[in-house]
Amino acid sequence: MQKGFPALKIAVFHTPLLSLAPASSFFVLFSPVQQLADEKTCMQFSIRRPKLPSSETHPEENTYKRLDVSAWLHHLNESGQVEEEYKLQKAIFFGGIDISIRGEVWPFLLHYYSYESTSEEREALRLQKRKEYFEIQEKRLSMTPDEQKDFWCKVQFTVDKDVVRTDRSNQFFRGEDNPNVETMRRILLNYAVFNPTIGYSQGMSDLVAPLLAEVLDESDTFWCFVGLMQNTIFISSPRDEDMEKQLMYLRELLRLMHPRFYQHLSSLGEDGLQMLFCHRWILLCFKREFPDAEALRMWEACWAHYQVRELGLGSACTGQLSQQALQNFLKGS
Repeated sequence: MQKGFPALKIAVFHTPLLSLAPASSFFVLFSPVQQLADEKTCMQFSIRRPKLPSSETHPEENTYKRLDVSAWLHHLNESGQVEEEYKLQKAIFFGGIDISIRGEVWPFLLHYYSYESTSEEREALRLQKRKEYFEIQEKRLSMTPDEQKDFWCKVQFTVDKDVVRTDRSNQFFRGEDNPNVETMRRILLNYAVFNPTIGYSQGMSDLVAPLLAEVLDESDTFWCFVGLMQNTIFISSPRDEDMEKQLMYLRELLRLMHPRFYQHLSSLGEDGLQMLFCHRWILLCFKREFPDAEALRMWEACWAHYQVRELGLGSACTGQLSQQALQNFLKGS
């Protein structure tokens, strides 16, 4: 952070049981930076991760390695069932998942596969769900001209704009006429038909893209996305009422867990407690606030539902911070 500019807002996330990335404390600062060339003011965004003392980390921190192929197979019995769901969730929460097996493990975390299902049952489910998926697509493609016009205005126009600018720096979506971009487009259009109540809102492409890049199969990705939207705690619907509900939870958590910061926001007037700076964090699950690898690691930690079964996304935005930790951070700014 540039010296001489006071921080306007400081959001700090840390607590072993609630944090997205275990043993991490994220300081997000917003400070005014004067642009002398064009005399315009913008906001500087920076993230710091200080080293935490052992007293502030979970006692089991660093005891789990990343879940690789060998460790994953150790959790399965001869029939392909996950033997101890809780232990697997714990291992994923603390260690994460190796990129080579994300496409196999994520469907469990997103409730596409049941932990009790056998390998044969999962293959049968995939065939059944693939048939259902293409029935949904056929329903979309067989719309009447009036239905197509309405669908284009409400859904397809926005989807077509969004997919061509989503994760294009990712090798999986890079380049002109990339077929994976068209696959993402079909998934989003078909989801809008499958769930017309939600339909499509900007930001959903940011959630589908990482799923497709890891799961690869179009039908499997679609059903994983359905699970993400329906069953996980780490999601906020783009609808205004759902966003406001998440912000309401966040405000209350801040009031209880970080009263000084809450009082600071209150002192700014009504605008402060609107917490507009949190909207993108909640809507996109912090995807644009962190490098891809760290963002996906945080997603996995939340999807694991280890010790966070009853907590909403707002808990990911709040935490506890000792005065000493804050002082140490400010000294290093």
